[in-house]
Amino acid sequence: MTSSIHQKKEQPSSEPFISLTDISKSYDGKDYVVYDLNLAINKGEFVSLLGPSGSGKTTTLMMLAGFETPSQGEVRMGGKRLDKLPPYDRDIGMVFQNYALFPHMTIAQNVGFALTVRNVDRREIKARVKQALEMVELSHVANRRPAQLSGGQQQRVALARALVFEPALVLMDEPLGALDKRLREHMQYEIMRLHRELGLTTVYVTHDQSEALTMSDRVAVFFDGRIQQIAPARELYESPHNAFVANFVGENNGLDGRVSAIDQNTASLALAGGAVIRGGISQSLSVNTHGMLFLRPEQLRIAKGDENLGNRVSGVLEDIVYCGDHHRVRVHLGENDRLVCKLTNSWEHSLPAIGSKVDLTWRIEDCKVLPPLLASAQSSVSS
Repeated sequence: MTSSIHQKKEQPSSEPFISLTDISKSYDGKDYVVYDLNLAINKGEFVSLLGPSGSGKTTTLMMLAGFETPSQGEVRMGGKRLDKLPPYDRDIGMVFQNYALFPHMTIAQNVGFALTVRNVDRREIKARVKQALEMVELSHVANRRPAQLSGGQQQRVALARALVFEPALVLMDEPLGALDKRLREHMQYEIMRLHRELGLTTVYVTHDQSEALTMSDRVAVFFDGRIQQIAPARELYESPHNAFVANFVGENNGLDGRVSAIDQNTASLALAGGAVIRGGISQSLSVNTHGMLFLRPEQLRIAKGDENLGNRVSGVLEDIVYCGDHHRVRVHLGENDRLVCKLTNSWEHSLPAIGSKVDLTWRIEDCKVLPPLLASAQSSVSS
């Protein structure tokens, strides 16, 4: 492998390196699994495609890889049209969930396979394989076979195989899904390290929210064959564009109510139990229509005395669950309204007893009032 594998991460140019333009995909000519999709990715960027099963994220990755053909639209890389090219002519490395290693080959042979089919000189193959295995810290297993390796080691071999021919783009289809929690977290850091060191352009499919938020420069949230929002992790978490994103990314409290007033970028929401609460708005809302307030559990606190951070509601403490670094506290507000809050553990923190009356308070800028979640999106989030 040449020294170019150790290039520094390039600054994004004004033109996207990868572009999917007006992409739609249908298998029967009637129902679309991906519809009118537009996505631009800069060189050296790590973009995750996140969404529930059937949302279109894997189909989108397969169209990039060349294993599926768009029904309409264009796929380009570096300005070159890709959607007419077969997978082997696309200069793309692929990492699958099930590793897809050849069991009868040694690890070195597996890693060097892509170079062999490209008719690279044998001495060059040996040098590149050695460097690729060093890169994933597996030089000592070069002569073993896949069955002799752990799941984490096999996935690192699959990474080395995808990178050994220095592809322009690396695609990963839920590569850590078969690993246990500890190994999965370790491999996340390994992939992030390689991405930074090699300046890789990476598209990563996952249904794991924490994985996407941890690893990505940007995350594209898919639902119903469309991108609902694409943004850096913090923006996605703190400023969701719609109810689906708010529910799907991270944990959220959702309170139904009637929009009773709108003042510039703030809306008031009247709950069934009589309380009126306020939150920011980023979409068009009308007075006397149905709205939902979305509030992260960590933004809530139990009010002390007359403390009021902008919103304050009363309820009965229903449940307390110890979660190690925090307590999950559930408060019943009346009717069907409940709020869950995460209270960080500390030696000075004392919790009220179950069944006692408590007041919860939070800042107006820490919550949003959005149009309600569609029934189809609600079932997808619940599943």
